[in-house]
Amino acid sequence: MKKYNQLIPIIIVGSLFFVLALASAPARQVADTKYNGAFKLNTEKDEDVTNASKLEFLKNNPNPTIVLRVPNASREVTQEDNNIKTPKNNDGANNINDINVYNVIEKELLKAGFTVRDRALFEKVLGDKSVNDYSRIKELTETDLILELSSIQFVKYPMNSFVYYTTSKRKGNLEHTVNCTNYFNVYGLKLEFRLIKVKDNDFIGSFTYNYNPCGDNSCNYNINVSAQNACSAPYLQQGNTIVSGTNLISEDQIENFVKSSTQKLVKEIFDNR
Repeated sequence: MKKYNQLIPIIIVGSLFFVLALASAPARQVADTKYNGAFKLNTEKDEDVTNASKLEFLKNNPNPTIVLRVPNASREVTQEDNNIKTPKNNDGANNINDINVYNVIEKELLKAGFTVRDRALFEKVLGDKSVNDYSRIKELTETDLILELSSIQFVKYPMNSFVYYTTSKRKGNLEHTVNCTNYFNVYGLKLEFRLIKVKDNDFIGSFTYNYNPCGDNSCNYNINVSAQNACSAPYLQQGNTIVSGTNLISEDQIENFVKSSTQKLVKEIFDNR
């Protein structure tokens, strides 16, 4: 009995060390779960606003003259072009600035029958302080219309849930919803034009077009979800590169959006003359 009593302190100390060791051990990390998520965007509707009476002159003018204005007229046009165009790359960093937006628009205007004036010369005339009357500008440049690209930008669509699908032999395709504890963004595009009749200095049209990368369906992106239901930004794995954010909209998609927007604008102009 005496021998047993001598062991009690040792057992107690050993137990305390064991409990302390368990308490100080790092918590087991639970890996995030990767899902192939489906994301649906509800983008704004396109908007075309025109003054039909101001477009009537086009009925007798099948090849109207037009010039595309740069957003910041204080910058040299050639400088603007250099900054809007950079070599295409495949590093996952697709960007609006990797597309020569102005050239894409001007090509579509030419295809539609417009006579497209040189932007650099037009800006030079506008920069002449002695020319302060729009009727004089029309005379010097022989231009009927100014098409101003007001903006082209990425648009955020905040989300805090997504769906994914599994297959069951008994029930077929099953849809599951994951609700996140945080918000993440999926991106679209918006492009805005203004149309001005040079002779009268009249603002005769406003055109806003939106791009939904998912179309009428859903976008399928990867997304990681923690044990606490915190969600990562949606992404795609392209080789060794992870593409996310605005880079999920490729350069080809941007270019096609600009083309289709210009085509819609042309149709709207000629349908309302």
